[in-house]
Amino acid sequence: MNIRGLMFSISIFSFLAFLRRAIFYAFFYVYLRTFLGLSNTLSALLGTANLATSTIGQLKIWGPRLNKNPNLAKVYVVRGEVIAGIVYLIAFLGHRIIILWDSSLFAAFFLISCTSFLEIFWSGSDLGIRQLQAEATKGKNRGRLVGTIDGIGMLGQLIGFLIGGILYQQGFGFFNGTIFYIVVILIFLCAFAIYLSPDEISSEEEKTSMQTSNLTGIREVLKIPSFGYFIGILGILTMGMSASTQIFLYYVTDQSALNFSDESLSYLLILFTIAGGILAPIAGKISDYTGRIIIMIIASLGAMLSYFLFFFLGYQPLLIIASVYIILGGSMAVLQSIAFAHSADILPLEFQGTGFGVFNITLATGWGLAGFIIGGPVADFLISLGASNEIAYRFSFLISSILILIGTVGLFIGNYVKRSSRDQ
Repeated sequence: MNIRGLMFSISIFSFLAFLRRAIFYAFFYVYLRTFLGLSNTLSALLGTANLATSTIGQLKIWGPRLNKNPNLAKVYVVRGEVIAGIVYLIAFLGHRIIILWDSSLFAAFFLISCTSFLEIFWSGSDLGIRQLQAEATKGKNRGRLVGTIDGIGMLGQLIGFLIGGILYQQGFGFFNGTIFYIVVILIFLCAFAIYLSPDEISSEEEKTSMQTSNLTGIREVLKIPSFGYFIGILGILTMGMSASTQIFLYYVTDQSALNFSDESLSYLLILFTIAGGILAPIAGKISDYTGRIIIMIIASLGAMLSYFLFFFLGYQPLLIIASVYIILGGSMAVLQSIAFAHSADILPLEFQGTGFGVFNITLATGWGLAGFIIGGPVADFLISLGASNEIAYRFSFLISSILILIGTVGLFIGNYVKRSSRDQ
């Protein structure tokens, strides 16, 4: 098949997908928290609800089908994006009507319900694009190619943060629909980019192998040597990195904390993205020669240090906060990029449908669940005891740092055991 053509289509998709996510989600949690009045914990419910429906979609519906026929990947991507665009329009119109009925709380829950529903189908797109990406990056240069795709995505994210910062307008960018309309157009463009990509993925021999394999369950995937242990450790790392991701947005903009402007938050997100966009391709290329695990250990240490510094330093000028946030951005981008390359290395083709579903859900668990069960509750609990918002936010950063340390130790142990077994 035309690998270069597939690589080009995936790169375009990555750019557009990161662009629309940055425009929408960079300030969406702030919109729920400040404009619609949800608490820290309830605003984190968005990610948790999305995680639940995405898990069902990827592991129970789309993943097993992709195990037997990976050529469905393109169909899942196109269909998932089109449905997502339609649901976004419904979400905007519905939540605006509810707000005009003077019920911001129900408007927030309506938004969360809509985005959770569409994840059943959008999860098929997430899984399909992983399958296409694994096919396009086969070979000894997989780390470099995956890093390049992620770097292109980071460029889109950078532009998205700029646009999002301009359009947010203290929440009215969502309320008036401007952000929704732009994002829907980008979603449809994502679908079109993959619609034009090459059709066939697997060879006839690979198709025969997959069709004769019946071992497509989650348990069988997790029994693959190294994969089950790695996914467990990755889960701890992503929980640690993501537990305070949303909290940081509040920490930056809260009047009783750093009290930076919305424009300053945009600058921070831009620098965060630039760091990831530059380091992901470089780290990916290095990992092709040094191995994936050592690079992930270094990235994890960078993230751990960043959160600890946020906890320890407290209020600092924008320049200091930005410097630490750059380290965090580069570390998170490198870890996620190399983690996917490592997963693609160790997953047999006939298990990739379910395997990539497990990988995606592991990352989504960090983003969706960590804020709801760790970051948000920690901050809300301390605030209820009389702590200031600033102190509450900073303690959530400490929890993140500790979790990342545990995951880093797990990576180190796994790498040590692997090397010892080889030596014997």
